[in-house]
Amino acid sequence: MVKRKGARDGRDNKRLNLILVLAIAAIACVGLVATRLMGANTNADTATVVIRDGEQNVYELPLSQNTTKSVTTDLGTNLIEIKDGRVHVEEADCPNQDCVHQGWIDAAGEQIVCLPHKLTVDIVDASAETTYDVVGR
Repeated sequence: MVKRKGARDGRDNKRLNLILVLAIAAIACVGLVATRLMGANTNADTATVVIRDGEQNVYELPLSQNTTKSVTTDLGTNLIEIKDGRVHVEEADCPNQDCVHQGWIDAAGEQIVCLPHKLTVDIVDASAETTYDVVGR
């Protein structure tokens, strides 16, 4: 069989496909890392975790200090853990466990909510850049 000049065989196409897939994967990884670094605008040394419960109590804890806080009201109990500049609801006695499943938060403006207990956990950082999702008039 005689090959035409300039014709590519199957190996060349497979090689080009592999290069294309690797290039797309590399670009996606770089984009993911860049997005994560740009979004990490909270300084754990200056940020505060603000916990509000259903009885209008407010607790403020530094995000930089590893600790746990149990919040108990007539509605129920939540155990909030602050560790390594992040916070989450470790345990709750509410029926749906949505607050536990929300996982860790670590950026100013993020929030965890436990509706049955009327509890919110917010990260507040006055030194963080303000970003807006929506602007209305």
